[in-house]
Amino acid sequence: MSKRKKRLLAIAGIILLLLVTVLICYFLFTKKDNRNLEYDDNATTGILPGVDIDQRRKELQNMLDKSMIAFSINTSPVFLNGTAKGNLLIENPGNNAKLLRVSITIDDTDDEIYASKYLKPGTYIESVKLDKVLEKGTYNATAFFSAYDETSGEYIGQTGAQITITVQN
Repeated sequence: MSKRKKRLLAIAGIILLLLVTVLICYFLFTKKDNRNLEYDDNATTGILPGVDIDQRRKELQNMLDKSMIAFSINTSPVFLNGTAKGNLLIENPGNNAKLLRVSITIDDTDDEIYASKYLKPGTYIESVKLDKVLEKGTYNATAFFSAYDETSGEYIGQTGAQITITVQN
């Protein structure tokens, strides 16, 4: 086989390989979900007659507000030493409509180093002394916010935030 034919054959092989690659990528990324969904023929599009749209929006917003937990915390609090107060800046915003309790644990050891009492909506804690003395250093921790119903005290749920605690001396 001549050099020219080998070269043409190599180019044709490369083009064929590129074409196959493009086709495979096309089918992988544009493949539609093949589930056969059966829709009810008796369903009517729209809102039920007699339903107040504004009232429905208020109900849905109320449900959303109850399911969301709002909070604020300093993600990098600093403590002068292991027994000093630090600037945690924990806040339960006024629009939260939930009681909050905060628990902070060190990620590596799961040791709880701080636990608050209940915080009413619209209150904050600027600085705190930790419940356990930490040595000088930087600690990765998680602040867990547990939410409770304002009137019944019933547990609603929990969320968390990663923080980095620095003890200077």
